[in-house]
Amino acid sequence: MTLTASPTRPAPAPPVPRTLPLTQAQLGLWAEEREQPGGTLNHVAETLDLRGPLDPARLRAALSDTLREVPALHVRFRDDGQRVRQLLGPVTPRAPQEHDLSGHPDPDARAQAITSALLDAPLDLPGGELYRHALLRLGPDHLRWVFVTHHIALDGYGMHLLLGRLAATYRQEACTPFDPLDAAVLEDGAYQASPDRARDRAALGAVYADLPFEPAPLLTRGLKRGWRAGRDLPPTLVRDLRAGAGPLGVGWPDVLFALSAAFWHAHTGERVTLIAAPVMLRLGSAAARVPCMIMNLLPLRVNVAPHDSLRTLAAQVRETRTRMQPHARYRYEHLWTDLRGRRLFGPEVNVLPFAAPPDLGPGLSVTARTLASGPVEDLALTFSGWAGALHLSVDGHPDLYTPAQVSGLCDRLIRGLDLALRDPDAPLPPLLREHA
Repeated sequence: MTLTASPTRPAPAPPVPRTLPLTQAQLGLWAEEREQPGGTLNHVAETLDLRGPLDPARLRAALSDTLREVPALHVRFRDDGQRVRQLLGPVTPRAPQEHDLSGHPDPDARAQAITSALLDAPLDLPGGELYRHALLRLGPDHLRWVFVTHHIALDGYGMHLLLGRLAATYRQEACTPFDPLDAAVLEDGAYQASPDRARDRAALGAVYADLPFEPAPLLTRGLKRGWRAGRDLPPTLVRDLRAGAGPLGVGWPDVLFALSAAFWHAHTGERVTLIAAPVMLRLGSAAARVPCMIMNLLPLRVNVAPHDSLRTLAAQVRETRTRMQPHARYRYEHLWTDLRGRRLFGPEVNVLPFAAPPDLGPGLSVTARTLASGPVEDLALTFSGWAGALHLSVDGHPDLYTPAQVSGLCDRLIRGLDLALRDPDAPLPPLLREHA
C-alpha cells in the first residue's frame, strides 16, 4: 500500500476589513487630531473602585469580553488627504497594565501618579491605539480599574453602555450583542443628506439672530482640559430638589439648568445665557445600543433678568428645551462655521439623571468617577444623579480659573441651590453671587 501525502491547503486569506465613513462627530475630532497630532485634550477617562470579594481572573475575562464587543474601540483610521475612513477588522482586546500597590507606603498617591501617566500620554490614533487601561491593587479587597479612551471612539453614553456590559458580563449574565456600528454611522450619514438638516440648521441659527457678533474665545485662548472640583450634594438637598420641582411644574433637571443660567448671569453679568447642553442622540435612533461617538451640543438660550426667580427661569428652560430638542442633530461644529466663528456658548451644563454606578453583584461596592470628559472653553458643570444621590463636578479653563476658584464656584452653586429651593419666588441671581 502506497501512502501519499495530502495536498497542502493554502492558508486562509485574512478577512478584508469593512470600511465605513466617520460620523460627523468623529470627523470634527479627526480634524483636530490632524491639526494638532498627539494631543490629549479629547481623552476621556473613567475609574471604577471595586471593594469586596472580587475575583480578579473573572474581572480580566469580563474586561476582555466586553472590549471585544465594542468595534469603535478597535477601528483603524485611513486618511488619504481627500477623505478619512474607519476600517473594522479582527479585534484583539488590549490587556490591562497591572500594578500591585498594596505594599506601597502610599498606594493611593502612587495610583494617582499611574493614572495621570495613562491620561496624559497621547494615544496613537493612526496606529490604532484608541484606548488603554490598568488594574491597580490598592489593598486586599480594593481594586481600581482605570480606563482611558479618545472621544473619537466613545461619547458619554457609549461609556455608559460599556460599563453596563462590563458589569453584566462579570455577573455572568447572558447579554444581547450590541447593535452594529454600521447602523449608527449610516444613519448619521443619511441625516446629512435629509431635509431635516436644513430645518434644524435654520432653527439653531435663529437662536443667535438678534445677538451681536462675538468671536469664539477658543480662537485666541484655545480649548484646554480644566481644573476640576467635585462635591456630593447633601442627601437632604437632593430630596428638596426632587420634591421642589413638582410644584414648579418642571422636572428636576430643568431646575438645575435654570440654576446654571442664573449662575452664569451672576458670574458674568450677561443677560443672555447660552448653555451648551450635551445631547446623546440615542432615543429612537439606530445608535441606541451602539457604543460609539455620536453626541452633540445643543444651544439652550435662557434670557436672565436680575430679579428672575427659580420658578420663572425653570419654566423658561422647560419651554426652551422642548422647542429645541427636535433640532438637536444639527452639529454644533457646522453651526460654528455657519456663524463664522462666533461664540456659541457660555457654560456647558450636563445633567445625567440616571448615572448609577455599575452593579457587579452582591457584596461588591463600586465607586465610579469620571476623570476627564474633554476640553472646556470656560466652565463646564456636570450634575450626575442616581437614586437619592447627586454629584456636581465643575471644570474651569486653567487660563481663567485657579483650582481654588473652581472649588469655590462648586460650593457657590450648591449653596445657591439650597437657598433657591427654600424660596423659589425670590430673585435667583443674587443668591448665586460671590458674597451671598
